[in-house]
Amino acid sequence: MRKRMAIQSNIAFIIGYGLIVYLIGLMAWPYLSTIIFATILSGTFYPLRCWFLERLKFRKSLCASLTLLVIILTLFLPTVYLIVGLSQEALSLFTYLKATLTEEFLERILFGEGLFGQGYLPRIMEDVFIFLNMDYNVTTIQGLILDSAKFTSSYLINTVNHWVGNIFSFLFHLLLMLVVIFTILMDGEKLKVFFLRLSPLPTEEENLMIHNFNQMNYATLIGNGLGGAIQGVIAGVGFWFVGFESILLWTTAMVVLAFIPMVGMSFIFIPAGIFLLLTGKIAYGVGLLIYCTLTALFVEQWYKPKFVGNRVQINSVLVFLSIIGGMTVYGFLGIFYGPLIISIFLTFVDFYHKRYSDFETEAEPLENFESPEPLET
Repeated sequence: MRKRMAIQSNIAFIIGYGLIVYLIGLMAWPYLSTIIFATILSGTFYPLRCWFLERLKFRKSLCASLTLLVIILTLFLPTVYLIVGLSQEALSLFTYLKATLTEEFLERILFGEGLFGQGYLPRIMEDVFIFLNMDYNVTTIQGLILDSAKFTSSYLINTVNHWVGNIFSFLFHLLLMLVVIFTILMDGEKLKVFFLRLSPLPTEEENLMIHNFNQMNYATLIGNGLGGAIQGVIAGVGFWFVGFESILLWTTAMVVLAFIPMVGMSFIFIPAGIFLLLTGKIAYGVGLLIYCTLTALFVEQWYKPKFVGNRVQINSVLVFLSIIGGMTVYGFLGIFYGPLIISIFLTFVDFYHKRYSDFETEAEPLENFESPEPLET
């Protein structure tokens, strides 16, 4: 009788617990991205809060407030400025391209002798367009470029309108993020203990998962984030020097693309350099390509090894795919979510190998078994 009552009690507890977790999940779902990103930022800046607490001997609330102020000044205010400025830059870029890419300009660049002489570029371009089953003429190329610029401009403007259009929703999510960040900075240790007690994993595995999460978090924001900002800003100075319009837009695009390993901001500066070469600005084109390449090499070969080091041992191709997949599923925040998800996945793979390595070592290889002696008749 007692055994039956214990089983019924466990079933009732599981149902009630599952129902409560489901209801809490429903309430948190609309704000899940905000909460997750606030957790990522808190984990990244938590060492700064600890530094304030240990070195300056401030109260915990003051340390959390100072850290939150640093986050606002270094991340949120520049982000708001970019949100407002990017829509204006995108619109001015489309206007500039529409005025610059005239039929005479495209005729001279893409159908004339060009930089390589003897009509080499037009022949290559014509073969490419034939392969794509498209007509190679001024009208087609002008339409492709302007349509791409229009799509990009519309996308940026619509994104900005989506974020800022409902100003109350924007401010609410921003306020919620700040509250979550401050709470984690204030009571991070207590929250950590609370959630770890809910986990069925051993303490050692829980700590390893948190450690790997923090390391990837640091590498993504400090390594890729700050490194991308350095690359983008320095390269943006080069773009300004050679006379490109919409510097804020190009700089922001290069900062974002710098998160992607292997290719990074080369998606921007290589076509820009080729464009300068095709328009006859050979010195500017070669200079921009060399300048941006050296900038990227400086960050990748000196900054990241020095400030990130061996914190994260993940193949760069896997990081590249995780960022692309993350952006496809989660949008811009996928730049951060993708590598973190891969890091957690690899941590669980490590748990799997450690848990089942004993079974693998105990099992003898097949070649160690001797075939039985044939029965004598």
